[in-house]
Amino acid sequence: MVLLGGGLSVLATLVAVAALAVNDFRAARANSETHAAMLARVLEDQATRTVGTAELALEALSGAPALNAASADPRSMAEALQQALVGLPFLRGLAVVDASGRVVASTLAGDADIFVDRALLGPQVRPGQSALGGVLAGRSLQSIRLRGTPMHAPKGVGYIPLLYGHTHPAGQALTLAALINPDALSNFQNLALESEPFDSVVTSYEGQILASSGAATAMLGQSVRHIPVFSQYLPRREHATYLGAGVLGPHQILSFRASETKPLVVIVEESYDSAVWRWLVDARALIGIGIALVLMALGLTIAVWRGVRNRESAHQALQGAQARIAQSERELTVLMRSVQELIFRTDLRGVITYVNAHWTTFSGKDTQRAIGQRLQDIVEPQSRRDVFNALDPGSDEGVRVCQVAARFEEGRELIFQMAVVPLRVDGRITGFAGSAVDVTERWAAEHQLQAQIAFQDLLLETNPLPISVTDAEGRFARVNRAWEEYKGWTRASVIGKKLADLFPPDEAKVQEAANAQLMRWGGRTYLDIKISHGDGSRRDTRIAKAAIADENGRVTGVLSILMDVSEFREAERATQEGRDAAEEASRAKSEFVANMSHELRTPLQSIMGFAELGVLRGKATPKLVGMFEDIHSAGQRMLTLVNDLLDVSKLESTVGTFHMERIDLRGVIRPVIRELEPLLARSHLMMEVRLSDMPLVAKADPLRFQQVIRNVVANAIKFSPPGSTITLEGYMDSKGQAHLVIQDEGPGIPDAELGRIFEAFVQSSKTKDGSGGTGLGLAICRKIVEAMGGQIYARNKPASGAAFHIVLPARGESQTQPAPLE
Repeated sequence: MVLLGGGLSVLATLVAVAALAVNDFRAARANSETHAAMLARVLEDQATRTVGTAELALEALSGAPALNAASADPRSMAEALQQALVGLPFLRGLAVVDASGRVVASTLAGDADIFVDRALLGPQVRPGQSALGGVLAGRSLQSIRLRGTPMHAPKGVGYIPLLYGHTHPAGQALTLAALINPDALSNFQNLALESEPFDSVVTSYEGQILASSGAATAMLGQSVRHIPVFSQYLPRREHATYLGAGVLGPHQILSFRASETKPLVVIVEESYDSAVWRWLVDARALIGIGIALVLMALGLTIAVWRGVRNRESAHQALQGAQARIAQSERELTVLMRSVQELIFRTDLRGVITYVNAHWTTFSGKDTQRAIGQRLQDIVEPQSRRDVFNALDPGSDEGVRVCQVAARFEEGRELIFQMAVVPLRVDGRITGFAGSAVDVTERWAAEHQLQAQIAFQDLLLETNPLPISVTDAEGRFARVNRAWEEYKGWTRASVIGKKLADLFPPDEAKVQEAANAQLMRWGGRTYLDIKISHGDGSRRDTRIAKAAIADENGRVTGVLSILMDVSEFREAERATQEGRDAAEEASRAKSEFVANMSHELRTPLQSIMGFAELGVLRGKATPKLVGMFEDIHSAGQRMLTLVNDLLDVSKLESTVGTFHMERIDLRGVIRPVIRELEPLLARSHLMMEVRLSDMPLVAKADPLRFQQVIRNVVANAIKFSPPGSTITLEGYMDSKGQAHLVIQDEGPGIPDAELGRIFEAFVQSSKTKDGSGGTGLGLAICRKIVEAMGGQIYARNKPASGAAFHIVLPARGESQTQPAPLE
């Protein structure tokens, strides 16, 4: 009752204080919103008057004699502009710009006669009309000049161009430009808001910040079109105040006002968090009084409650003490019955005077039948001596522990771990109290573990592989018989010694490093080294090492198994020698083909030369010309075959080298396509090239890669019907590889031959009419592409024709180096 009444009093006080605080905060917020709206109106009026004054100045300049003289004099114009600028301190300068963007006259040094970007300066204006441009970085029109280097200004320095249209009496269209200094607007804002917690910005109707104060100073030129002022209110409402997203953050008290005559919007805002904090500071007296009232009510409640509680606690403590005494007696009785150990008590002669209920679990008999029996008579004969010693009144031992065996009904024999403590009265032993724990399963597990260890020892000793175990310090802890025979040492001479004490330094260093790694990281490892044998020889040996961990996962040693692989190594060396001999024979064959190809080229050149001479001199005899042309064509085909054989021999021999570099394949492909354009025109074919806009970067030999593209495209031209289109597409696939696809509309390739056409002297069955060449072109292409680490393959198109895919990986940094082919 005391707590309930006190809690209601505290709650009522808290609600009253909270209501006053909320009402005060609402009033403070409404005051902030009203003040922000007033400041927005003042700043909007000043910004409108500033732009209006500049506009009146330009309108007055439009009627100045210097700007309307029959002959336009830039010097006179500049003087007129300079006189007008004297009364306009908020302007950086005045300028006259013609329709081409040339600055005819300017009050700023260096601006005259330069050409500026009219699009950046502002919109085109008609005569007698004005327009306000966006804020531009810089101090003068040189920051947007078209020719020469634009003049850069420090960050935050800029101007707002106000443009006024004017037509010269000679008919020339001119634009008067007033460069409004944003700092002039910012200075007025800073002065107006000097003692206020508000920040302000002046923006265009499009949301670009033209001038700012406070924290928004660094945002000059940025767009704030995303805030509700532009996305929700304008142009429906010219002024409003709301709580929401503003220029400086998502939670602002914001008031804006749009100018009625100029394209300007003034925004005044304050962080909502700052307003809350300011209110907290102002309302600290009210909050302090409220907290004091709440604490007072809470303190009175606690004081009354504690007095009542202390009085009741004394009465309850007395009743609790009595209940605990009774409960302790009941719990002790239950504990003695439910404990999992056998608890007993005997007199001085070992006669049992008490046993707990666990006796029934072991013997299957009631506890009363155990009372009066001697403990020595219950255990097996071999355990009676241990019981007599445990119940010896003359012994000075305190706790006496022994292991005994007892047999119960149905022949069950159990092993107990028994502990006995003497009971003393006035220093004299009057009996014994003890407990017995059933350890039959643990005893059996220990014997089973011993048998398992013996079995493992047997496996270790009979294993034909030499096995050793080293401890955490790197000392030999165990070796098997095979290890003794392999190394020629007895285990008695090595146990306890380190690797460095027994092995040569090089062998010991390698094994110690591997053992240290396993001791640190665990796991397993393999070593292939030469180790010393017991007969003094050095054998090729593979050593398998594994970390040995204890039950806590901590590495305590290393197991090493030796495998003599000398015979395997000898076989590998013989195999390698055979492989080297085969490769030498292959190189000899390739060099023979290359030499023969070179030897054949010389007579072929002579035959073709004389055939051409015969064609020239036998023009009067058509039959003779035809014969020489047949000789020349046959020689040309044979020369092509010899050149292909020479390419194959170069690729297969170690003499051929590739100069690999990281290149953009697009610049390598296009020259080859231009080279083949006459052949395309002669065959009445169209070539469509679709290469990615992004670079096709790959590591390749440019000349060899051009040879691949030339061969594949030439094949497509050769087998495409007149009027068809050949497509070459290039892109980077999902694995970052350059992928090229060359497709034609020819007869295609039988599916069974798609893989074989890249073999030397193999042609598709559909092109064996004599138009298929020597059958070496695609074989050369595959060798080149594979040498560059890529792949080339063919696929049939669903309708007709074949598609050849070339895939090259983009690898490594840009570099050029010879790459011998094997």
